[in-house]
Amino acid sequence: KMAARGSVSGNSKVTWSGNKMPASFDTTNVKLLKHAYLTTAQDGYMRVAYDGKSIVIEYFDSAFRMVKQGKLSMELNIWGGFYKGNDAYYVVEGKNNKDCVDGKEVLRIIKYDYNWKRLGAGNILAQEGWEYEIRYPFDVSCVNMTEVNGKLYLITGREGYVDDSVGQGHQGMMLIRMDEETFDTEIVYGDFWHSFAQYIDHKGKKLYICEQSEGGRCTQLSRFDSSRTGTDYFDAFSDRFSVLDYGGSHTSAWAIPCYASVDDMAISSGNVLCLGTSIDQSQYDNVSSDMAHNIYLTVTPISDMGSDSTTVKWLTDYSGGGKSFLGVNITKINGNRFLVAWEEAPDENTSVPASDSRDPLSSGVLHYVFVDGSGEKISREFTAHAMISDCHPILDGGKIVFYSSNTCCLDFYTIDAKTGKFNKSVTRIAGNNISWDYKDGILSFSGKGSISIDLKATPRYSLSSTSYWFVYDDGDNCWKTLRDKTTGIKIGKGITSIPERAFAGFVNLTDVRLPDGLTSIGKEAFYSCDALRKLSIPDSVKKIGADIVWTGSYWAGSNSHVTYATIYGNCTSYAIKYAKKNGISYNPKHKWISEITAKATTTKNGKITRKCSLCGEISSTKVIHYPKTITLSKTVFIYNGKVQKPKVTVKGSDGKI
Repeated sequence: KMAARGSVSGNSKVTWSGNKMPASFDTTNVKLLKHAYLTTAQDGYMRVAYDGKSIVIEYFDSAFRMVKQGKLSMELNIWGGFYKGNDAYYVVEGKNNKDCVDGKEVLRIIKYDYNWKRLGAGNILAQEGWEYEIRYPFDVSCVNMTEVNGKLYLITGREGYVDDSVGQGHQGMMLIRMDEETFDTEIVYGDFWHSFAQYIDHKGKKLYICEQSEGGRCTQLSRFDSSRTGTDYFDAFSDRFSVLDYGGSHTSAWAIPCYASVDDMAISSGNVLCLGTSIDQSQYDNVSSDMAHNIYLTVTPISDMGSDSTTVKWLTDYSGGGKSFLGVNITKINGNRFLVAWEEAPDENTSVPASDSRDPLSSGVLHYVFVDGSGEKISREFTAHAMISDCHPILDGGKIVFYSSNTCCLDFYTIDAKTGKFNKSVTRIAGNNISWDYKDGILSFSGKGSISIDLKATPRYSLSSTSYWFVYDDGDNCWKTLRDKTTGIKIGKGITSIPERAFAGFVNLTDVRLPDGLTSIGKEAFYSCDALRKLSIPDSVKKIGADIVWTGSYWAGSNSHVTYATIYGNCTSYAIKYAKKNGISYNPKHKWISEITAKATTTKNGKITRKCSLCGEISSTKVIHYPKTITLSKTVFIYNGKVQKPKVTVKGSDGKI
């Protein structure tokens, strides 16, 4: 009865930019609610990503060079997800309903054609009750979609209205259906049984849903008959069972640890495959921080759906060490061939491999293996210097493709679907129109505009963990792989600004070259670059942040900052004024000229001054001595018919001739 009928109006549209470089954001933290997507498009690829403010859309050619970039405005303020349908794109957005108001829009599904023209939208309105009670959409949830016979099905979760007995709403799953032509939208099933991950796929008219059911204490698989209508939605979910039981018991309204994750699903010719990580759940009551997680793959025959017919394949066999994983996914190649990929979380027993300084993402180790439709391994385990990503891999012809990115690098990865051969294409990003490179100790930047890199460290979270290594965050930033090796930085002409703390901690940096045309240097740009002794700053710089060459230390007995670098610049430049004001050693460059500032007379000395024609600073003065005595060698001559001249001797006031 709460189904929304007809299309909802909206004004979202794409604004295309003139940027030459891809957008910069981190995708190495794998989330339930995906922020990064990839699909084939226009003889190449399209990536769609939510950057925290808007939706980024970028097209790449087959060699992974960016062709076009734009941003799609949001209609609601919470990101949900993206899906490429058979003939359209779908974007899901949401809005919180903190005060639990009936009739308030909480979720919208917007349809676009393949040129990003808005075609219409369906929405969900909150209403007290089992299915439509929504306070916070997408809460502790995924957003995944599939299409069946002109209907778009969306699986996600939400928090319901506040339960006064516990002071907050309960969490659960909801299955939404939208007619792709009329945009009629309804919730066909919902519960509040603590659903902490949801995946959906279909085979024929049957939908298959894999969940992490904390309420049911299991990884749960369901089958839903999409042909059912009317009031029999609950009956349509009659096939619902555990494929992996968790230990412990659900004894209250509050969630308790599962020590497991549910991360992906796929359908083979004859089975439903659910993928995740888990401890040995038979040891749940004895769990310790040292207990390892391993990757499981459950295999359930479509012809015999049930717990008893399901088998569990363990793809790893770690014990101890608190082993956990940063991401796991499965990609379908055909009905009997799949790729399972993962990255393991570093711990005290894991050595991080030597990385490529020109590729910051190479410090990760990607593992992958091929399995058949029954979950059996059919290849050796491969590894590559790469990071798992929030972007799920796609199949493009004979290769599997996905990307990973941090704030200064975008890597596209390809894996041959037959041989497992790995390749990558690296794009180094330092701003909308700026790239960087590294060679022989020199970090160089080229392009136009402002260097723009988010240098804050991004924590990477394990999917599930029993140890204190749940968050993998070494407090470092995107320059980690090359910072200690860098001795020189070269900023190319055309670059106008350097951001705050851009090169902090480059401890072996000795040579910095800045171009004419640079206008600003951010706060602590060369913080803790203790080997830096000379920083030449051009006249064009008119703005400098605090402590650009501070070492991070203070002089003993005072609150003044220790600095070792000397700032070089023209005497009238902003840089020299900045150095004087902040007590930093400076070496100004002058334009010296000499001029007579006072002529000598017959009774008074004169003066020649050497001074700077720019700032007027006097470097030296020279006395012009007046002629104190003038004598002739002879004053009387006898005419002899020839010219006769006396010798004239002039002595100055200093007594010298």
